[in-house]
Amino acid sequence: MTQRTWPDRFEDIVRRHIPLLPSSDGLRPDAALSDLGLDSLGIVSLILDLEDAFDFTIPDESFVARTFSTPAMLWAELSPIICKEDGHREE
Repeated sequence: MTQRTWPDRFEDIVRRHIPLLPSSDGLRPDAALSDLGLDSLGIVSLILDLEDAFDFTIPDESFVARTFSTPAMLWAELSPIICKEDGHREE
């Protein structure tokens, strides 16, 4: 998987929480977020920033390691919630 499917706002927020990704590198959908420096404290900050930016609340059942494994997994978990809250269908 090499092509992203999320909005720029999502990527901007994720990038702020992965300190080991050089700003010149693209964020690959299959990149291991933990390898890029996302730790448990970073996950909490990331979720707070995403909830604020997209105006949603992540359900408790989404707080599993798999959700935060890659950008693609994170977006796959959150996009239906975000689109539902926004009143939009995911395309």
